[in-house]
Amino acid sequence: MPEHGTREPTGTLVDGPEGRTIQIQRTLSQPPEDVWAYLTDPELLRWFGTYTGDPASGSVQLAMVEAPDRPETCVIEACERPSRLEVTLTEPSGAGWLLRLSLDAGEAGDGTDLVFRQPVAGSGSMAGDVGPGWEYYLDRLAAALEGEDVEAVDFADYHPALREHYTPDAAADTES
Repeated sequence: MPEHGTREPTGTLVDGPEGRTIQIQRTLSQPPEDVWAYLTDPELLRWFGTYTGDPASGSVQLAMVEAPDRPETCVIEACERPSRLEVTLTEPSGAGWLLRLSLDAGEAGDGTDLVFRQPVAGSGSMAGDVGPGWEYYLDRLAAALEGEDVEAVDFADYHPALREHYTPDAAADTES
């Protein structure tokens, strides 16, 4: 594991149809079906959190590892096994986060290319706090898939160390 504050960012901020978007790509050694299971099976999802309710209803209550006492409504927008999952997490305040995950078989036919996207346009400097969080959670996913201890993935390696990477306009925003 890297020393605190030495974690290198893997994501970027991209501009697209929905404005500024966090995009993080990972290449995982497991096939898409296995990765899919870790995204949807409540027993395997523990790297991320827990949920209650029936996904077939279209929504569940999701509590993330870093906020176990603050479950959020998770509306399932799209679910195409094993290649595409889109959800909207709605905080108690009513703010919603659209999260998109796409899974493709690796070019050599082994492994999975995972792409995570979250539009952050109009959310001020939120990307500086959210981007490092998604880096953290995706590293926990990779650890879980490899059978490693997800608790060894330390949030302190990601935030605030990666905050500036996800807020390249921070200085310009404060000057205006």
